[in-house]
Amino acid sequence: MKYLFFCIIAILTSCAVEKQANEVFSIGVEIFASDSKGANLFLSSTQNSIKPDSIRLLYPINGKNHTVYDANMDCPTGICYLNDAGKERIGFTPNFDENEEYPITYIRWESGDLDTVKCHFIRKESDTNSSIVCDKVWFNNSLMFPDKAIKGFDRAFKIVK
Repeated sequence: MKYLFFCIIAILTSCAVEKQANEVFSIGVEIFASDSKGANLFLSSTQNSIKPDSIRLLYPINGKNHTVYDANMDCPTGICYLNDAGKERIGFTPNFDENEEYPITYIRWESGDLDTVKCHFIRKESDTNSSIVCDKVWFNNSLMFPDKAIKGFDRAFKIVK
């Protein structure tokens, strides 16, 4: 009987309790684009509309611009077209390189224009929790989020092209 007792104690002490980690990853950015008359440029019916699949994201890493592409993702180029009737826009994941205080993302539009998105992130790490949250977004050095955010959306703002 005492051997059974020691076996149970040995089994209980050898079992490690696995900690469940909680991760919060909230960094997506959304852009509404309109022309000077206010027409949504992501609608194909708008003159000079922008085709979302023609837009490219570039992350500058170690002095070189890397085009975002991952065939395993729902939006391989990093640009997702969000087709909500009357609220058509693009969404993307900005560069969140932890080695940069304000990571930069370049957006290359089909017209050849290159715009700069700069973000600030709050990062927290512990044994059981980790999080990265974008709390500020600049578009071409103009603070857009939270100052000019579109209400009812997370990090979303409007630009004129």
